[in-house]
Amino acid sequence: MGSTENWRITPHNRNLGLPAALLAGIFWSLAGLIYRWIDTASAWQVLFYRSFSLFVALLIWLLIRYRCDIFKVLKNSGLPAVAGGACLSLAFTGYILALDNTSVANAMFALAAAPFFTAILARILLKEEISRAIWFAMSVTAIGLIIMTNGELRSGGGLGNLFAISAALGFSGMTISLRSRVEVDMLPTILYASFFASMFSALAVISSGDTFILLPMDLGFSISLGLFQIGLGFLCFTFAARHLPAVELTLLSLTEIIVGPIIVWLGIGEIPSYSTLTGGAFIMFSIVIIAILGARQPHCSTTIKTHFS
Repeated sequence: MGSTENWRITPHNRNLGLPAALLAGIFWSLAGLIYRWIDTASAWQVLFYRSFSLFVALLIWLLIRYRCDIFKVLKNSGLPAVAGGACLSLAFTGYILALDNTSVANAMFALAAAPFFTAILARILLKEEISRAIWFAMSVTAIGLIIMTNGELRSGGGLGNLFAISAALGFSGMTISLRSRVEVDMLPTILYASFFASMFSALAVISSGDTFILLPMDLGFSISLGLFQIGLGFLCFTFAARHLPAVELTLLSLTEIIVGPIIVWLGIGEIPSYSTLTGGAFIMFSIVIIAILGARQPHCSTTIKTHFS
């Protein structure tokens, strides 16, 4: 039961990968609302408890699933998982700092840069072909991103967008690492990321003179960001990575930047600007394009191992 030898062999199946990628984005979209509910905790304190709770949860899951074979799973994931974890820890950090320096809508829409970074990296490192439909969708996303960030930069809020773009770059690096070894369980990538982010944020908390003592409600919200908002999202995303090309994977998970601002708007009244809504409409259109036209593209049919399928 705990052995890595009894994974079932499953073909790449876009019909499984597509909804999983969309669902991952919906889980991630909760970050802005939950972060805005936090009262007094600093960004570094939130990042620490968010990352550490995710680390503990994943470690327990991997120990239950693989037992003594956990070291074999970590070894099989190899250097790509460590590198992907480092990239994702950058994304974890950049995103929380972005939420601390700009509106939720702008922080999320700036993440639309992720498919561009992913496309370049996937083409160079994985030799994945990028169809004309994907390039068109990316172009539409670029237009939306330009419209959305224009007003923010004029108002002097560019620092938050810079943090969000760094998060997008880290997210892309992690996506490439997942796609580089689809034949093995790459959840160790998320484990490494949560560990790196926990250590880095702990040092930041100490150096800034803060403590690790939070209000009970702030602590609960911070832990929920790790266990549910990020944890469940990445379970869906790592599963989807076995079935979808890297660029399509990041484009489809952009549901986060559509749902997130709407939830915050309805939940706490943080109203996106007109330019943010207009740019978001372009990005939403690109997601629809790839969801519909992407199904017509040929996909690899090689088999992979997975205990999720």
